[in-house]
Amino acid sequence: MSQNLDLKEIERRVHQSVFQDGLMEIIMGGFLLVVSALFAISMKWIPLISMLVIFLGNPLLERAKKRYIYPRIGYVKLRPEKEADPKGIAVAAIVFVVILLSSIGIFNLTMGKDRGWAFWFKYFLPGSTGFMLAIGPFWLGETYGVRRGYVFAVLFLLSGIVIPVLGIASGYEAIGFECLLVGVISLISGVIMFTRFLRKYPIPVEVGSNGNN
Repeated sequence: MSQNLDLKEIERRVHQSVFQDGLMEIIMGGFLLVVSALFAISMKWIPLISMLVIFLGNPLLERAKKRYIYPRIGYVKLRPEKEADPKGIAVAAIVFVVILLSSIGIFNLTMGKDRGWAFWFKYFLPGSTGFMLAIGPFWLGETYGVRRGYVFAVLFLLSGIVIPVLGIASGYEAIGFECLLVGVISLISGVIMFTRFLRKYPIPVEVGSNGNN
């Protein structure tokens, strides 16, 4: 039993090290900034961009790791784990939309049509979106012990609540502002981590068979 627990702890630490290069933060930050721009330009492209990230995010991350990470620190293959199912993610997104639409009727019944719609659009929509966006980072922290996941989860939650409450923005604009704020923080932190990683782990110089470079 103790050997099994030790193995799980070793795997957990290896997974933690996988997320120390900053590439995840760079990709997430870039995606959030694109979404933020689309909220200001044309929202019709947001579902398409989101689906592209769902299906192409992991391959893009793996390709970047093969180019910059594995040559520096090598590659460790752990026991295969169940990967996130894109279809499941799509179903979860549909369920989230259904809940949002259903909540409109609840607010209209309890607060009146005009007040209910205004409250839903100004406060509930940004707050619930922040909650949805916080699930991924929180899962990362709970599953692999990546503490930054908790930080980003809190940022999503707080920005989804604080931005409309303070009157900075509301409705769709609040969501765009939320993506902009967290996206900038994620991108900057990712670039800093990636730069430090490259400096800490330079590509090893190959040594010839005679022991000379």
